[in-house]
Amino acid sequence: MQKQTVAPFAVFDDYRPTMIIAVAVRWLLLFAWFAINNYRVELDPTWLAFNLMGISLGGLNAYVTWRIVQRQPVSWHHALAMSIADLSVITAALFIRDGFQNEFYVFYYPALLGFSLLFPGRPSFGVLTIVIALYSIMAFTISPTLDTDSEQEKLLFVRLITMVGMVAAGTLITDWERSRRREAVAAERQRAQENLELQQKAQESELAAVEERSRISREIHDGVAQSIYMLSLQLETCVDLAQEERQELRERLEKLVSLSKESLLEVRHYIFDLKPYLAGEKGLVSMVENQVSEFNKVTGVPAVLNTKGEEHPMPVPVSTSIYRVTQEALANIFKHAQATQVNILLEFQGSGVQLTVKDNGQGFDPKAPASGNGLRNMRQRAEELGGSFSLDSVSGQGTQVLINLPCQS
Repeated sequence: MQKQTVAPFAVFDDYRPTMIIAVAVRWLLLFAWFAINNYRVELDPTWLAFNLMGISLGGLNAYVTWRIVQRQPVSWHHALAMSIADLSVITAALFIRDGFQNEFYVFYYPALLGFSLLFPGRPSFGVLTIVIALYSIMAFTISPTLDTDSEQEKLLFVRLITMVGMVAAGTLITDWERSRRREAVAAERQRAQENLELQQKAQESELAAVEERSRISREIHDGVAQSIYMLSLQLETCVDLAQEERQELRERLEKLVSLSKESLLEVRHYIFDLKPYLAGEKGLVSMVENQVSEFNKVTGVPAVLNTKGEEHPMPVPVSTSIYRVTQEALANIFKHAQATQVNILLEFQGSGVQLTVKDNGQGFDPKAPASGNGLRNMRQRAEELGGSFSLDSVSGQGTQVLINLPCQS
């Protein structure tokens, strides 16, 4: 089974894009850290401690950079470790040297922003609360302490508000970015669903086409092929009888004429199955007239078409069903009814169309088992389109077929 791939924008716990930015920014901050700590300063224990802190951060940043370059997974554990290390080192540096007076506090801003981008919402504001508390404690306890009689209180307030702003900005940016990604995921899923539906429809259409071809092949084998086979056998017999000048030759030839007409009707029926009714080429009345005219020419049985109401456009499936039911009914009449007159009524109604085919043949018992699929096919065509089908036949009194179809598309 083929493994389904997931689009990168659909993975919400992928920290790689943000970590790529974070490690690049951290390299710049480390450069500034070492520059501030080593430019014109006295070599003392704090100098060594600050450099060791920077080296530890550099080592951790180098490890994450290596994982990114090697295309290895970068999880939230790596992101959390980097962020906590940043904030811990900055806080430790402030505790070691001068507290509020140490200019290293500026490193809090990118560190808090990076943490809020990786862990937006409650986690980032929770860490912010801890940082604000620690920084405020340093301001009032570590010598030199905050001068409450000067502008330093306002400066502390500005620094704390800036920290809050960094976290809020990171959270808003992440929420906006994830909202856009969710929209992209929803759109991608919608397109995937539409593509799946199209594939299913295509498969259903292909399956229906295969089934239709199988049905036509089966009917040709059971109908036309058998009729032609019988026709060939009868012709061979007639040749033998003609040589012997037998009296039954005329009777056999008459049967052959009837059989050939029946085969011709069936062949035309299958041809239409392979080339269905096309909208816009001809109206329904014209199509049925051609069918009735062909029936008259082939069979010699008089058939009359009458119409009622004004013809109006209708869906192709409805027109096709009317045409095919007419064809099926006339074929059954010729095969079984032994009729001498056929009347067809095509009535256009406001909400539908009704077809009535009536003959004066020998009729049959509708409750008796049917020998073919003609009646079942006609009923099925009507029911598939939400219409109705009825059959009325009495032995010796002919048969009437009635189909009523709605015209809604």
